Amino acid sequence: MRYEHEKVGNIIVVRIQETKLTSHEAPEMKTALLGLIIGEGKQFILNLKEVEYMDSTGLGAFLFGIRQAEHYDKDLVFCAIQPRIQNLIRIAQLDHVIESYDTEEQALKELQTDRDDG
Repeated sequence: MRYEHEKVGNIIVVRIQETKLTSHEAPEMKTALLGLIIGEGKQFILNLKEVEYMDSTGLGAFLFGIRQAEHYDKDLVFCAIQPRIQNLIRIAQLDHVIESYDTEEQALKELQTDRDDG
């Protein structure tokens, strides 16, 4: 799975560089997310701007990442989710579980505000 990550202040932004997340990419995504989450960062943004298609296995990898972040007392939010994938999230009734923002900038601002308040 192709991705890049960048530290912006205390927040790690992970930009997925795949157009699809299916059963083929999901295991690598889980491994990558776990590696990042158990690392030094406390807050993570997963940017899905490039992802155009996802199946339930890809969605399961997101849920795995969310569970791991919670286990390690870290924050994982998502941004730039394409409408087709937002629809999948809604159909699976996971829109209350997956915290997302329209843009990376909005997610950064929100996490920075949370950190300043806390």
